[in-house]
Parts: sequence; C-alpha cells; structure tokens
Amino acid sequence: MSVKRLFTVAASAAAVAALFSPLSSASALDAGTQGTKSVQLASADGYLHVYTQPYGGGRECKWQGNSDNWGSCRNLTSDIWNNGYAGGLDAVDLYTAPNGGGAHACIGQGDRWWDTTTDNYHFTYGAGLSQFGATVNNNISSHRWVDYCSQG
Repeated sequence: MSVKRLFTVAASAAAVAALFSPLSSASALDAGTQGTKSVQLASADGYLHVYTQPYGGGRECKWQGNSDNWGSCRNLTSDIWNNGYAGGLDAVDLYTAPNGGGAHACIGQGDRWWDTTTDNYHFTYGAGLSQFGATVNNNISSHRWVDYCSQG
C-alpha cells in the first residue's frame, strides 16, 4: 500500500470516529445546549442545585430536602438542576412564594434548566394562584420534593 493511500485511509478512519464519538459535557455546553436532560454532568447526588446566573454561573445554593425559604437564593435563580436520586420523591415543585405558596413549576429528576432567562420556563401549576404563568427566572422562593411532576 502506498504512503499516500495509507494516509487517506487513516484520515478517513479518524473522521468516521469523530462523527460517531459522543459529545463531552464541555462540547455540549460550548455549543449552547439548552433545555432538560441535555447533559448529565455527574451521577445523582440527591440535591436540588440552583445558580444565580445561567450555565452554573454566580452563587450556588443546594438542598437535599424541602425548603420553605430559599434565603440568599430566593428570587435570584437562573439555572436549576434536579440532581436528586431516581425513585420516590425525585421531582421538585418550585414555588413562587415561601412555604410552598403560590403557583408552581415542576422539574423532573435529572433535568436541568440551564438558562431560565430565555422565558421558556413558567409556573404552569396552580391556575388562579399568585404568579400563575409567570416566568420562573428570579422568581422562586421555596420548593418541595414530590413523586412526579403532574401533581396539582
């Protein structure tokens, strides 16, 4: 086999390997991946993680259990990640008011809302309650772990 042909075969094999290799989390983030279940950064740790800026920026707050008042992260959240364990009580209801009050949104286990400033995430549960339909960005005061997201 000629040297030129050998280089051509090697280059073709490298191109095919690159096409079929999975994206690393860094590549997906650099590409601006948005939404839920986009990239699992780590195995479940049992926490609800929130950040004050999109894409994990700013200050982080995290909880394993329910929180009736988000304290220093209350109404200051632009990235939400449910990294809870799969099984019972693995979804999280996010409330507009302290103590689980007002309308709420729900984020499923393993989901991450990388950038809530996009106006794609709203409080869709609790019609008739305060803040129903409002954006979740910088508007969450408390949360509760629940069994599934279709709870009222």
